[in-house]
Amino acid sequence: MNKLSFKEAALKILKEADEPLSAKEITKIALSEGMIETIGDTPEATMAAKLYTDINNNSSSKLKKIGRGLFALKNQKESAKSPLLAIQSQNDLVKKNLIEKIQDMDPYQFEYLVAELLQKIGYENVEVTKRSGDKGIDVVGNLTVGGLTNVKTVIQVKRYKTGNNISGKYITQLRGSAEVDQRGLIITTSDFTKDALTESKATKKMPVSLVNGEKLIELLFKYKVGVKEEIVSVYSIDSELFENEISDTSPKLLLDKSRAIWPLPGGINSYVDTLNLLLDKIALRNYQRNELVNWFISDFENVSSNKTAYGYLNVPKNMGLIDFLDGKVILTNEGKIYQESKNLEILFKTISDHIYVFEEIHTFLLGSTKPKTDQEILEYITENFDVNWSTLAQVNFRLLWLINLGKVKKTEEGYKGL
Repeated sequence: MNKLSFKEAALKILKEADEPLSAKEITKIALSEGMIETIGDTPEATMAAKLYTDINNNSSSKLKKIGRGLFALKNQKESAKSPLLAIQSQNDLVKKNLIEKIQDMDPYQFEYLVAELLQKIGYENVEVTKRSGDKGIDVVGNLTVGGLTNVKTVIQVKRYKTGNNISGKYITQLRGSAEVDQRGLIITTSDFTKDALTESKATKKMPVSLVNGEKLIELLFKYKVGVKEEIVSVYSIDSELFENEISDTSPKLLLDKSRAIWPLPGGINSYVDTLNLLLDKIALRNYQRNELVNWFISDFENVSSNKTAYGYLNVPKNMGLIDFLDGKVILTNEGKIYQESKNLEILFKTISDHIYVFEEIHTFLLGSTKPKTDQEILEYITENFDVNWSTLAQVNFRLLWLINLGKVKKTEEGYKGL
């Protein structure tokens, strides 16, 4: 049969499935039925990247995300095997009704609704301005970031019907009403025109952030403003009772890869250089661990404790480049190959073989048409892989290593795969 693209194969598989599937499950079916052809070692990561990108960047996508890391067709409404479909259908209906109610409410009530939302988000000293003489400013507030930065913000809210989009003149008006040290925010129940989006990002002018109706509803749901969360009992079939096969997504299959990756001292652009120095040193003779710990402390001024130095020594160990034997540090076979060649492609492949979701981040960025922020990358990882990171640290450490390897470039908009 003719080979299909990853997206085409996913659409075909999901059309015949009676429940949402993960990227890994879709890939397994596609490969077993000969639908796709791949030369990469992680086709499930490629599949996840393709589907995730299509949903986020293609307004006419036939796909949707269900829960954490599951995909379904947009027109799939119910499934006995996945109550998540019914829950999402209910939430989508509530979102539709909520925007309609907001569009019909009194404009002044809407301003107070927005004020309450801003307080929930973290703005302080939020105040709805008087109805006359406000110079186009409806709400004011201060956004304090980490107790260090206090951003005075002027907010304009527009309760417009869907299709009645906000133009760039409103941004110009808001700038004219603001003071020198203030920032702007426009929130609408509709959307923004292209010239408004362009004007909001104009250089050498007061920054103005834009929140459209879709984003507004997402925020109201997230911070539970105007909506109530109801906890109900939902039952699903216990598949393990009827099937003996262990799921492909079982965490037991992931134990051969390390979840943690650290930087190395010497500067954020010198990770590979520091790694090469360490491996060349070990190639000369098998050092005791404490000798290399002392080397880190003596050669790098920012390394001042044994605990930190031991942590750095674990970096190449987790990468599969070195090992510990009878108190000594030795190069692994993979470590010897890289140490002799200094080939960055070999290093990338070795790290990918030993560090969880390392290559997958690179694959995701390669498959994305636009640069991604570290927060978007974290969302992709937590939705599609068996991780539950509460901070961006592990994402950022992986990105820094990928940058050092020449696999990723950081731009003003985010991170881009190379």
